[in-house]
Amino acid sequence: MQLVLSWPVRVIVIALLVLSIVVDAAGYIVRLQNHCSLTGPCAAANPPNLLGTDLFIRRGLDISGGTRMILQLTDIPPGRDVGQIQQEAITVIGNRVNTLGVSEPQISAQGSDRIEVDLAGVSAAQAQAVIGRTDRLVLTKWVKDANAPPNSPEPGYRPMLTQLSGDQLTSASAGLDTQGSGGWGVNLQFNSQGAQIFGNLTATAAAACGLNQCAENALTWWLDLTQTDIDHWDDPAYTANLLKPLALGGKFVTNPGTESAIPGGSAIISGGFTQDTAKQLAANLNAGALPANIVVLQSTDVGATLGADSVKRSLIAGLLGLIVVILFMAVYYRLPGFIASLALLFYAGVVLAVFKLFGVTLSLAGMAGFVLSVGMAVDANVLIFERFKEELRAGRTVGAAVEAAVRRAWPAIRDSNISTAITSALLAFFGSGPVKGFAFTLLIGVGVSMLSSIVVTHNLLGIVLADRRFRRPALLGVARGSA
Repeated sequence: MQLVLSWPVRVIVIALLVLSIVVDAAGYIVRLQNHCSLTGPCAAANPPNLLGTDLFIRRGLDISGGTRMILQLTDIPPGRDVGQIQQEAITVIGNRVNTLGVSEPQISAQGSDRIEVDLAGVSAAQAQAVIGRTDRLVLTKWVKDANAPPNSPEPGYRPMLTQLSGDQLTSASAGLDTQGSGGWGVNLQFNSQGAQIFGNLTATAAAACGLNQCAENALTWWLDLTQTDIDHWDDPAYTANLLKPLALGGKFVTNPGTESAIPGGSAIISGGFTQDTAKQLAANLNAGALPANIVVLQSTDVGATLGADSVKRSLIAGLLGLIVVILFMAVYYRLPGFIASLALLFYAGVVLAVFKLFGVTLSLAGMAGFVLSVGMAVDANVLIFERFKEELRAGRTVGAAVEAAVRRAWPAIRDSNISTAITSALLAFFGSGPVKGFAFTLLIGVGVSMLSSIVVTHNLLGIVLADRRFRRPALLGVARGSA
């Protein structure tokens, strides 16, 4: 098992060390230069990032606070299985929550027709704005109706649902409407079925009035318009609610005239969007429409289980614990203990860098997993150093004692870490909530701790002890006649 001074190993270790320094140290400097918070997402227009990731530790609901919502599914489509509708809604809500940048959102079924949502660092108002809308895009045409109210976009007409809806949508993106008002709009792209339907509808609408403008010439975009809404079209008060701006709870988007057929399945909807509202609508359309309407039964801003003072105290306690461990290792194991402490700092830096790069959410349970993995990293070094002392007492040279110590301690370290990793992986895959957070951070910590104890400590020992000045028994913590 020859790991000492291996060039591939050196390159890997140096690369990880540089990465951790860049992420953990230089990342803070860059955030300060951009006037960003050191403990949360950056609000700058172009936030500093590495590999597309904003560099900060994401905190869970129990540390940072957030929102807890209970949602009720209503208006289940006839003939549909409620359980399937519930799972589809959970998927769509998860897609929408991803647009908020929330890490490890907790979205779970509650009963047969309810959904519980826990979001860290998100206000109740913000969560409802993203989750609460069905956001099913529909296209209607206009048909004559003498009873239609005068406040309709086309007096004397009522809308009729067409076969085109968000179900045929493949992508949506916010952009400037260069052919219309010049304001912000949402670009749509439909699949082949939707493209054919849209092409036929626009061709019919364009030819409806010749060169003149008429109601039949207009095709209207709506969000969440249902047949029930159309059945109440002769009620002016009901129609007035439908025609409110989207921001005020209405469903009307835009009512453009059609000048010619539009093949290819591309369209743009505009209607007083700002950049933010256009982006949010596009994100919700891409996430998919909810398969049923939802009612927010409960929406609560959740305070952090740990207040700012408690978090500060926890960090101080962790730092003091790390210092005590380093002092113990250095005093009891002397030079090898000091080297192990350097490897432990390397371990901590790499783990924190991984947390930031991969968006790991650190909850109370996750912090427990991290602390436990630190203990396992120390335990591995203890096994190596005890073996090292035994080999020195048996008369081996320092170089041979290092190799023998690592070789003999490796099976115990390997088996204990692999068994822990398997358990953590199973918990992370099948668990949820705090259990999953604990398992995931422990799994990361176990992987890095094996690298730290076997590779980093081993190589540092080999490099330092190559100098005969550091081979004195007093420095190695072993009383023997010759080293």
